[in-house]
Amino acid sequence: MNTESKNLENLSSDLENNYNSLGKKSKSGERVGVFICRCGGNISDTIDIERLKSSLDANFVEDYENLCSLNCRRHIREEIMEQNLDRVVIAACSPLTHLKTFQNYADPLNPSMVEMVNLREQCSWVHDDPEKATQKAIGLTQAGVEKVKSAQALKKIISRTEKSAAIFGGGISGITAALSLANQGVKVTIIEKNPAIGGNMVKIGKVFSPEKLAEECSLCILNPIINDVVNHKNINIMTKTNLRRAGRRSTYFNLVLEKETSYIHEDRCIACGNCVDVCPVEVPDEWNQGMTMRKAIYKPFAQAVPDVYTIDTENCKKCGKCVKVCKMDAIDLKLKNEVVPLKAGSVIIATGHEHFDLSTRPEYGYERFDDVISQMDLARLLGVNGPTLGKLQKISDGKQPQRVVMVQCTGSRDEKSGGKRYCSKVCCMVALKHASIIREKFPDTEVVICYTDLRTPGMYENYLRYVQDKGLKLVRGRPGEVTKKGDHLLVRVEDTLQRQPLEMETDMVVLSEAIEPSEGTMKLARRFNVGLSQDMFIKEKHAKIKPVNTDVERIFVCGTAQGPKDISESVSQASAAAAKVSEQIKCGTEAEPPVAIIRTSLCKHCGKCKEICGFKAIYRDEEYMSIDPMACKGCGACAGVCPEGAIEIIGLNDQELYAQMEGLLRDKEDGEIRILAFLDNVGYTAADTIGNNRVSYPEAIRIIRIPSINRIMPEHLMFAYEHGADGILMAEYPDECMLEAHKAKMKELSESVAAQGIPADRLRFYKAYAPHYRGLAQQFEDFYMDILEGDDLKKF
Repeated sequence: MNTESKNLENLSSDLENNYNSLGKKSKSGERVGVFICRCGGNISDTIDIERLKSSLDANFVEDYENLCSLNCRRHIREEIMEQNLDRVVIAACSPLTHLKTFQNYADPLNPSMVEMVNLREQCSWVHDDPEKATQKAIGLTQAGVEKVKSAQALKKIISRTEKSAAIFGGGISGITAALSLANQGVKVTIIEKNPAIGGNMVKIGKVFSPEKLAEECSLCILNPIINDVVNHKNINIMTKTNLRRAGRRSTYFNLVLEKETSYIHEDRCIACGNCVDVCPVEVPDEWNQGMTMRKAIYKPFAQAVPDVYTIDTENCKKCGKCVKVCKMDAIDLKLKNEVVPLKAGSVIIATGHEHFDLSTRPEYGYERFDDVISQMDLARLLGVNGPTLGKLQKISDGKQPQRVVMVQCTGSRDEKSGGKRYCSKVCCMVALKHASIIREKFPDTEVVICYTDLRTPGMYENYLRYVQDKGLKLVRGRPGEVTKKGDHLLVRVEDTLQRQPLEMETDMVVLSEAIEPSEGTMKLARRFNVGLSQDMFIKEKHAKIKPVNTDVERIFVCGTAQGPKDISESVSQASAAAAKVSEQIKCGTEAEPPVAIIRTSLCKHCGKCKEICGFKAIYRDEEYMSIDPMACKGCGACAGVCPEGAIEIIGLNDQELYAQMEGLLRDKEDGEIRILAFLDNVGYTAADTIGNNRVSYPEAIRIIRIPSINRIMPEHLMFAYEHGADGILMAEYPDECMLEAHKAKMKELSESVAAQGIPADRLRFYKAYAPHYRGLAQQFEDFYMDILEGDDLKKF
């Protein structure tokens, strides 16, 4: 293990030691400087700057007209050096937009020694009364001074992911991602459960091209890419391989793979085929959807990669005939499964999809009638390397059908038991592709598509018109049943456009089966603790802004493992996943405080923290619980459930929180109302927007920025009430993955307040939305008025 990886592996311990040593420093020995911005009158026109300066308990206080200007950067640095300042408070505008700027300006100091107070958006722009605004500004700034006195100097937490990746799935998505990463110098291992790579794309025969209004050979397109993958020095292909165990570390994954034996020494096999001739066992060939037979020793298809034979261990009788004829001594019936350890910096899940089990819809006659087939069955029939060498033939008698009826949404958009409520997205285009091929090559065969809604977005509309021009017939309505009538099949359907029932005699029925998540996808999700959507596909971290990230750091998803999609979209998503992996490898990731650390000396390994962490930041190591700082959001949920108090939040520790509350509640006058508002980043953004739009609210509101309400414990609330808070408002837009923890926290805090005899109406929760800033402003106003009109304002 390299030095960087070793350091990151012990990251929690390093942070804890650093935190403890710095925490012993005395507040009295710290010199604090306050830099106040007039902001061109935006602040100084409402707030009395001179009074503010004279009221602060700090070692150095100065004001400037425009503190964010380049000229002031020099002043800040000079004053830090000349005044020998240890900590700095910037009293200016919003930290959401300018904190990093001022941390850079104060670069002689550790960035965590710089605190920013929002005097513009949350004071001068929302309050018209100069007296009250100035009084509030004094409180806000002094709270910043008190907080920065308790701050701890933090080292930068930078993670550089190991320069390797494991890609599960060797379909078009997996090999696209692998090739992209390999070309950037990343070592890639493709892990495929089947004997050959290529996935579903190698079976479908042809793909549609809406730009050319044509159908193209899928293998002709895919083979050059597969050849590039096979010959790339940075890519290792492991077929017939499954994941058995997965261990997680700060910068990599420890994987244990099991390569199933095929009784073949792949490095010796030359694919001569002599073994196939003598094998006495025949079983249905899955490559041709069971419509032909294959031997127990076989190659999945002619162009299969790896180009070696494999033995179906479940059906092999171990007669030994293949061993005798193999001149390369490549067959050994005593070979066992192989366990292979693998270390990978990142993981991409590209495990593809499976097709809906059509036998669960007996009304359509699949498996009861020979000539009721699926779209994949039809793809193999029309394929030049298929069971009929591309000839359209009925399964029952080998004759060309005179009419083919296609039934859309078989299993998709299906509310019945076992059905899939979602649209499978590609079924309409697959049906149109096959209809086009049939009308082109077999013009005597009529094609009718029974559809619910034809979904051909964008340029695919051109392809729909192109196929219609070939004589395709469309019937809007889903068939109720398929039965037998003499030598023909009878399809009963309601034409919902003509509003009349139809009975169509046909020679062949093709069912457009739904796409559903593969068993391998769900197994991997369990192994890696990756979240699944309600439809059991891999769930993205955020569908809009993080469409290839999963909820586990450094695990990505692409292709139909994430949901139904066509080849073009799968390839695009695979390239995006590869780009994200490359970005993390080359640029590293810097964790922003607050971040949780575990004091390993106190941890009893109960795992309660892991159970509640919706960000999947906590994992169990061989010896103790560990936190991945790159995944941690510092929300504090883990600290709230730790029975040993072993978890600390650095970047917003208890001392900082208490100091900030004390500063905001100091010098409260008799009869004055003060309300603490704990806001997460979304709530804080909404509060800033209130100021940007000059919407006023009561001066009693004092805002404290927190990562989540999970950071607040019952003792924090009691401290606030005991120091004069008349009410506490907690506003947050909770992460979806933390909803249950969010609800549990609200219940815990409400019960703790009630147990102390504090009126329930003095604690309020609000779900904040960044664009609904007026709603937050109204909440401030309503809460203030409710307290003002209450029976008393005595201390609790």
